[in-house]
Amino acid sequence: MTAEAPAAPPASAALALLYVEDEENDVLFMRRALARAGATCEMRSVGDGEAAIAYLGALPPYAEAPRPRLVLLDLNLPGLSGFEVLAWCRAQPALRDLPIVVISSSGRPEDREKARQLGADDYFLKPTSTAHLADIAQAVRRRWLPE
Repeated sequence: MTAEAPAAPPASAALALLYVEDEENDVLFMRRALARAGATCEMRSVGDGEAAIAYLGALPPYAEAPRPRLVLLDLNLPGLSGFEVLAWCRAQPALRDLPIVVISSSGRPEDREKARQLGADDYFLKPTSTAHLADIAQAVRRRWLPE
């Protein structure tokens, strides 16, 4: 996709968090974990790479959607992969500084390194327990969502 992201809206119009994740249960669990961690932010989600680019690029149907302050990004998405979304974001002047945190089921070192090279700000292995999910949510809230 060659759409270029528009200039960033004012911070007051910013959505706190966009979660790019195709598993609805993962979105629900993360929403709950962030709330339990004390995050009071609004969270929206999209379920594939194309929708993520449309959202972040302010393309229909997301032309009026607020720009997030943080993106949580799964790598294994239908259509465009999380790697492709990450590369697209980092190629957009208005999105280069947008924090993007990968949350993936891939523990492969080469995936972690590729995400880092493409500009991911952090990388978490998808949790297999509620305690691990709580730890991730707490880390995300402390570092990127100070209220």
